[in-house]
Amino acid sequence: MPDTERFDLQGFQAWPTMLFTRRWREFAGEGPDIIAFLRELQSRQASAVDSNVAVAAKSGRGLYESSFDLFREPHEKLTKLVRFIESSLAMAASVANGQEVPPHDLVVTFVDSWYHITNDGGFHDAHHHHGCSWCGIVYLQIGESGRGDSPGAPNGGSRFYSPLITGGLYRDYGNKYLNETMDVPLEDGLLVLFPSYLLHSGLPYRGGKDRVLIAFNAQVHIREGSPSATRVRGAH
Repeated sequence: MPDTERFDLQGFQAWPTMLFTRRWREFAGEGPDIIAFLRELQSRQASAVDSNVAVAAKSGRGLYESSFDLFREPHEKLTKLVRFIESSLAMAASVANGQEVPPHDLVVTFVDSWYHITNDGGFHDAHHHHGCSWCGIVYLQIGESGRGDSPGAPNGGSRFYSPLITGGLYRDYGNKYLNETMDVPLEDGLLVLFPSYLLHSGLPYRGGKDRVLIAFNAQVHIREGSPSATRVRGAH
């Protein structure tokens, strides 16, 4: 029997969870200066976790976190990175919504932004973010992060947890595709974008170099007065 007759079955995905990655092409030239600037800010921190946010979910040592207004710092190369993140997120939001609105008609607002510098087992326990639709991470220096030859959790990786795995869910091959966790790629200069509802954690890290990253929370709105604002408002 031909396959077309055996599998006359159509499938589609509902409520997908989309994540995006994009490498900053200017990282090699700009990244080292940004890292040096973050080191300068770190030296002026009043405490290890300057944000004072979710302190109980973070390791008591080996983790430095800035206050949540990093993108307001007047630093030319950091500003270049912020513009790259902004354009990338506008594209991602457009794609996630079926390209109903082109990226140039979207406005990205960063409501929080901060850095993490970790070593000596520093980690951030599983959590999700509030007051935003999209979140992101830029890896500036992964150090020795990664799985290496070990089959276990990656050293210092970012782990995401399926929103569909809940207590009491029966598991067999039929729902193997759901997966329980996903560890995103680790690469210097890589941007990772993910929806704010997605539970995630920063796994413990130890290495010869510190792990340095920037994170942020963002809102995305249709630009007022744009052709898309009129069209989408009329359609809905």
